[in-house]
Amino acid sequence: MQFHQEQQALGSIAQISLITLDQPLAVKSMFDYLWKQIFMFELQFSRFLPQSELSTFNRNAGSKQQISPQFKRLLKAAKEIGLAVDGLYNPFILPALQAVGYGASIVKGHETDSYDDHSTRKVVALDNLIIGEGWAKIPKDTAIDLGGCGKGYLADQLADQIKHKVSGYWISLGGDVVFGGENDLHQAWRIGIQKAKSESSSTDIGWAELETQERYALATSGTTARYGVAQGKLWHHLIDPRTLQPSQTDVLTATVAAPSALKADVLASCAVILGSEQAIPFLKHQKITSALLQCRSIGRGDYNVSYGNIIHIDESA
Repeated sequence: MQFHQEQQALGSIAQISLITLDQPLAVKSMFDYLWKQIFMFELQFSRFLPQSELSTFNRNAGSKQQISPQFKRLLKAAKEIGLAVDGLYNPFILPALQAVGYGASIVKGHETDSYDDHSTRKVVALDNLIIGEGWAKIPKDTAIDLGGCGKGYLADQLADQIKHKVSGYWISLGGDVVFGGENDLHQAWRIGIQKAKSESSSTDIGWAELETQERYALATSGTTARYGVAQGKLWHHLIDPRTLQPSQTDVLTATVAAPSALKADVLASCAVILGSEQAIPFLKHQKITSALLQCRSIGRGDYNVSYGNIIHIDESA
């Protein structure tokens, strides 16, 4: 039997589906545990919450700081994936992100909440993140944001905690989807891929059907969801670390399938930043076999570039 819940979390909609024959009380306990992990993660690592561990860490940049075990694991994961993509993902990008206009939260009802402004600080290379045994340090006048990999990291953690307790699961954290086992019909999970410019979550341009008994993930990143206007200039949240400006790209959204949500999350963002010509060779180099790019073409309208044999495009869309 399939049980499903969703809530507002992590600046987006989080959804959890569990396939199990357990009694309702046991299912409720599993849901309660998973939601607690999600909300605790947000309280600990949101840059929009001044009292989070991340915000406190940024305010004390330049000094060696004691950090929690969870923070250490997240920092190590961020640094490893950043180095693996040659700095195309860099958590030190926060000052540039705030400088172009993405300072306050864009979640409805929280736009005027207070936040720490680091827009005048500098962006440095990833090797300036020093992680020790129970401590970490970043240079003075820098700040980090883990939003580029945090949801994927958390999705992987939740999947690892639930996979042996149910016969199937599906967890979505704002576009980062991790799943395993089978659905309620004892079939492979079928994940819809939303049309890039659609405001309706039910408007799918294609789908991914992935057979797996192990953890697998699908992540979508793009320039169509988190954007705004600051000082008369349009911005979006995918900053190119090479220019410190919103990426100039023809890719509206990139969807990437990978063994982990963290990897899929980061590589999808990298694919958008690189643009369609460079994205596919980049993904092949990263050993990704399946992806879908929804692109913009001047004078021709939008078009799609698929790669691999898992993503299927509905040509009638």
